[in-house]
Amino acid sequence: MQLQSEDVRIRVLNALHWDYAVPRNRLKVEVENGWVTMSGQVDLPYQISSAESDARNVPGVVGVINRISLASNEPKKAPVS
Repeated sequence: MQLQSEDVRIRVLNALHWDYAVPRNRLKVEVENGWVTMSGQVDLPYQISSAESDARNVPGVVGVINRISLASNEPKKAPVS
C-alpha cells in the first residue's frame, strides 16, 4: 500500500524536525507519488546530506530529488557609485 503524498510529506517534515543538524525552517518539502523534492538553503554541506538521509529513511519514500543549496557566506557588497 502506497502512502498518500501528504502523509509522506508530514513524515518527512517530522524526521527533519527531530534532526537538530538540519535547519528545517529553511527547507521546502514536496511529495508526488512517493518522490520527495527538497529545496532551500543551508549553511554547511553536511546539512544537505543529513536532510536527504532523513527523507530517504521515511516509509513511503520512493526517491529523493535534492535541490538544497549552500547559502553564500560572502557578505553582499554595496553598489559602487
